[in-house]
Amino acid sequence: MEESNIFANLGGEQTIAAIVNEFYYLLITDEKLAHYFQDVDVNHIRLSHITMLVSFLLGGPNRYHGKNMRKIHKGLNISSEEFELAVTHFKNAMKKYNTPIPQMAKVEALLRFVKPHIIMK
Repeated sequence: MEESNIFANLGGEQTIAAIVNEFYYLLITDEKLAHYFQDVDVNHIRLSHITMLVSFLLGGPNRYHGKNMRKIHKGLNISSEEFELAVTHFKNAMKKYNTPIPQMAKVEALLRFVKPHIIMK
């Protein structure tokens, strides 16, 4: 297993899907973030886009062909504080699935890399 391949080090698609499922559960049950998911097909987003995108970003075999991050989040007016809360939820989802700290740090770095494409203020 190559050290730089976060996808493989996390356990592949099955583990990433479980992490993404937990992440979305935390998002939609958080009173500060749940409003972003009203009138949205969360299962569609979670299953078809996010798992593919996350797998792709983490070095998996999937190729992402959906909208880019700017288009997806345009007009949502997500604050920096809300973004940080979502990052915390992603980290908690990874902890639930026993993600090693070095891998969590790499994933967090990727999340920080996309922050300017989500927070457009």
